[in-house]
Amino acid sequence: MAILYQIRIDGAQVQHWETGAKPLVVGRGECADAFVEDDALSRSHFLIAREGADYILIDLNSSNGTWVNGARMSAHKLCSNELIQAGESLFYFSELPVAALLIPGTPALIKSADAVAARTPQG
Repeated sequence: MAILYQIRIDGAQVQHWETGAKPLVVGRGECADAFVEDDALSRSHFLIAREGADYILIDLNSSNGTWVNGARMSAHKLCSNELIQAGESLFYFSELPVAALLIPGTPALIKSADAVAARTPQG
């Protein structure tokens, strides 16, 4: 089992969800397993699914895209300690529970993702 944390820009935890055998859908819609109040998120924005020992992030054709460590991804094999940005929300993926999150460089990573987003045409 792995954990997806929603975090603030300063690294403080907002909420978290456990991921396991069943895929975890993240979005602002009522059908999302991980409901996040963020108007920039799609109703079903991305999901995390387990494939064997690996966790795979899949963007669900979201309007604003999903970013992992500052790079836009449609699919990505997740590793512990990766940052995910979707809409205006920031997430931290870990395969182990974390007591307190303080992630150095988080604002710089968000700025780099914003710069890429500004250069990427939205479709």
